[in-house]
Parts: sequence; C-alpha cells; structure tokens
Amino acid sequence: MINKFFIGLVMLPSSLYAKMGVNVNHLRAILQVKLLMDDRRPNTFKQTKQDSKKKAVNFATIGTMIAMAVLGLMFIIPFFITSNTTTQFTLYFSMFIFFLAATLISDFTSVLIDVRDNQIILPKPISDKTFLFSRLLHILIHISKLVIPLNLAGIITIGMTKGMGAAVLFVGILPFAVVFTIFLINAMYLVILKVTTPEKFKSAITYFQIIFAVLIYGSYQIIPRMIDETTLENFAIPENGWMIAAPPYWFAAAWNSLFHLKGSWYQISSASLAVVMPVISVWLIIKYFAPSFNRKLAMISGSDQAEHKTATSIDASKLPKTSLMEKLSSVFTKSGAERMGFEFTWMMTGRSRDFKIKTYPFFGYLAVYLVMFFIKKKNFSLDSIRNDETSAKILLLIAIYMIGMLLMQAITNIRVSDKFKAGWIFFTTPIQQPGNVISGATKALIFKFYLPFALTVSCALIPFLGWQILPNIILGLCNQLCIAFLMVYISVRDLPFANAEIGKVKGSNFAKSMLMLILPFGMGGIHYMIYSFTAVVFILAILAVIAVWLISSSVYNRGWEMIKTTYE
Repeated sequence: MINKFFIGLVMLPSSLYAKMGVNVNHLRAILQVKLLMDDRRPNTFKQTKQDSKKKAVNFATIGTMIAMAVLGLMFIIPFFITSNTTTQFTLYFSMFIFFLAATLISDFTSVLIDVRDNQIILPKPISDKTFLFSRLLHILIHISKLVIPLNLAGIITIGMTKGMGAAVLFVGILPFAVVFTIFLINAMYLVILKVTTPEKFKSAITYFQIIFAVLIYGSYQIIPRMIDETTLENFAIPENGWMIAAPPYWFAAAWNSLFHLKGSWYQISSASLAVVMPVISVWLIIKYFAPSFNRKLAMISGSDQAEHKTATSIDASKLPKTSLMEKLSSVFTKSGAERMGFEFTWMMTGRSRDFKIKTYPFFGYLAVYLVMFFIKKKNFSLDSIRNDETSAKILLLIAIYMIGMLLMQAITNIRVSDKFKAGWIFFTTPIQQPGNVISGATKALIFKFYLPFALTVSCALIPFLGWQILPNIILGLCNQLCIAFLMVYISVRDLPFANAEIGKVKGSNFAKSMLMLILPFGMGGIHYMIYSFTAVVFILAILAVIAVWLISSSVYNRGWEMIKTTYE
C-alpha cells in the first residue's frame, strides 16, 4: 500500500518523463521490483535481533518507518526544555541531520552501493535515461520513507505550539537539510574510499551500523536521565562568531527569519547559507562527486576478485610464525577436531558480518548499562563506592556477570549462519565426535569474548577495591565458565555456523533467552549472599572448577546422534 502510494506520487509527471525519452512502463516496473526488494531486506534494527525462526521479511519498509517515527519523538525534546526559538530549531536540526546521515549510512548503503543493477538491468533493452531515472526516483522514495516519519512528531509539535504556518514553513526547509545531508554522506564515502580499500570500506560500514544501533539505544536510555530542565530552560544559542559555521544553525536561522520576516544581519547571512549551500552541494554531487563515486562503486564490485587474487599471491614465508589464536589453541585444546573447531570459530567470528551485526552491539549495551548504574547514584563519587561495601559488592558482581552475557550472546549466534551451506566441510571429514568441534568453538568464544574483558575489568577493580575482592573474582570467573559450558550442553545441538535459522523450533529461542538470564542472575544472586564468607567462596570456586571439567568433558564427548542439522 505504501509502495503503491509513493510510486503513484512519483509517476504523476509521466508525460514529462516520456518527453524526456524515458520509457514510463519500464520505469514503473523497475520501481515496483526495487521497492519490493526493499521490503524484503532487513534493516539494521532487524539484523541486530535474534528471531525465534527465520521468517521471510516482507514488511521491512513499515518496520523502518515505525522505527523512524518513534526515533523522531526524541527530536521534539528541545521544544519543551528551552524557550528560545532559534535554540529549539538548532537542536532539532542537529539531531535530524545526524540521525538521518547515520540511518542512510547504515541502512541505505545496500541501496546506494548496489552494483547489481549494472549486471541485471543494463543488459536488458532498457534505455540509459530510464535506468538513471529509476535509480534517482528509487533514492527519492527511499529517503522520503525515512524523512517523513522522522519529522512527523516535529511537524505536529510545531503546528500545535506555533501554528500551521510555522509547520508549513518547516516542511519547506526540510528538503534543503536533506540535500545537504546527502552531500555530507557522499563526501564522507569518497574520503573513506580515498584512504582505504573497498573491502575495508565494507567493514567500516558494518562497524558504523553497530555503533549506530548502540547509539540509538544509548540515546533513549541516557539522555532523558541527564537532562536538567532548570539549566536548559534559559539556555540560548549565541548568535555570533563560530555558529555561522554550524549547518543546523543555518536552517534554524532560515526558519526564524522567514517566520518573523525579520532578523539580524548575522541570522540573515546564516539563513542564506541554508539555501545556497544545498544548491552548491547538488552541483558538486552532479558535476564531480557522482562520476568519482561511480568509479569507486566499480572498485567495490570487483573487490572480492581482487582480494582473492591477492590472497593467492601471499608469500607464506612472510606470514607471522605463530599467531595468538594458534598459541591459545595449542595450549588449551587437543589436536584434531577440537583445535580445528577453535581456530575455525575464532576466524569466523572476526569475518562474518552477520555475526558481528548480532553480537558486537552487546558491547555497547553493556557500556550503556554501566553508565546508567552510575547516573542513578545522585551523589556518585569513587570514594563513596570504595567506602560502601554494598556498592562495591554490586559493582564487582555486575562487572563480572554482565560481561558474561556477551559470551552467552556469542554462543547463541555461532549456531546459525546465512551461509550455512558452507558447513558441508564438517560432514565430509572423518570427525568421530562432533562434540570435539563444539568444545573447541566454546573455548574460542571464552578466550575471545569473555576472558580479555573480564580480566581487564578485574585488574582495574583490584587496585580500586582492594586485594580482598580476589577470591570473589575467581569465583565469578569460574561461575561464568560453568554457565557457558552448561548452556552449550543444554541448548547447543549444532556445529558452529552450520545451520540455517529456518530450522529452529518455534519458542526455543524464548526458552534459551530465559536461560541466558536465569543462569547468570541466579548464580550472581547466590554469589551476592555468600560474598563476605571467604571460606565459602573458595569452596564454591573449587566446586565450580569441578563442574566446568565435568560439563566440558560431556560436551567434548558428544556424538552425532545429538547433532541437529539443516541437511537432514
């Protein structure tokens, strides 16, 4: 329904398109297919979630628009915390430009850097003008689907507080802000591609998507808790000097000057930049950026082949003798299938984009939880925590057990892969006990996603809280290892990265998610109660070590009858 509306809207000047040499029927067909594919491509928010089963994505557009509308609610905060009009709109346009740019980079990259059109559409009897118009109109529709819901709350708020004329004027200024944002994205892309390789550019976009997902979550959790209304109520953007170099101020000054039909020379100069700079941006994009960007796209499309050629020409004598991964695997795993599982999982977790998108945001979520913990303490100081036994106890246990949640997330995410068919290698090699591979994979996750962070935090807390916390640190580490292997023993029936999500049983993910919460919080609660009894702490640590040995041995000896595969 939404796609039909937008297609009907952009196809209104069909007669004009025809006069310009565009085949209207071809144009409509291409747009319909492109928008249909957009509906089936999950966005960043969807990718970072773990679904109970891999359903076909058919309504991604609606989900994205709803997410943008909810995000837009944060933009109206300046209208309620400060009374200065210029300040309100400067803060609003600052958030709008930033989040629009971040959204376009994270979700629109797959559209903007989609070179498949060159192989699919161009060989067909499609004219160059029709192809160009289809791409431009697709970009226009996609951006409209983001901009309209993103500003819906702002338009309503401005209309209710300042009148319908103010809202209409605001809508008229928005396209200039959008054009300037697109210019900034193009410039950033070209700068990145100038200083790095196309393959690293793809990795940079992946990490940006991760940071953006964390930033959205953190903004909603932290910013409202940090706002001091009494301080911001009388705050006003200074109208002098450096503010004329801030693009959000240009658009705020443009609205203010046009709405009141007056303004200082400084505001009028800034308002003129709001019109002139986007026009110059369009000229730069068409004249210089577009040709250069197309050449870079060609480099990206050929990066896989180039990477393959480079990989085959590497001189083995120049490679490092022994990597950290190889040292760890040689010490903590048995030779054969377990070592292979360790090294395979270690490398795949660093190369799989799907795994990174689902797992790495959890690092940021943990940081947000930590910041929220300190924000809740109104009279927070390091001395207050050091001198308060309860606060020190809670801080230590949160640090140890919350980091363990990252390990649980990683264990869940290695079970499936969008390229699960590559798992045929496990079923064609003479592996007697697949538990060997699972055991090696679990150890790789422990050494890569838990121990480095847990030990770093522990080393930071010991000088702060004292050496007396060392027994509790040891118990916490042993408990987390026990939880990790217990979760693998109970829930993991798959070889690493060798199953499709479509094979999951409905409701199983909910049970496993509950298990991820119950085990750490349950053991953390018991740990909290016996925290001050050192002898009990040591006894439980010994029992935890024994439990880790017994459970890991059971995982190691698991046979093929316990393995579920997509190939069955």
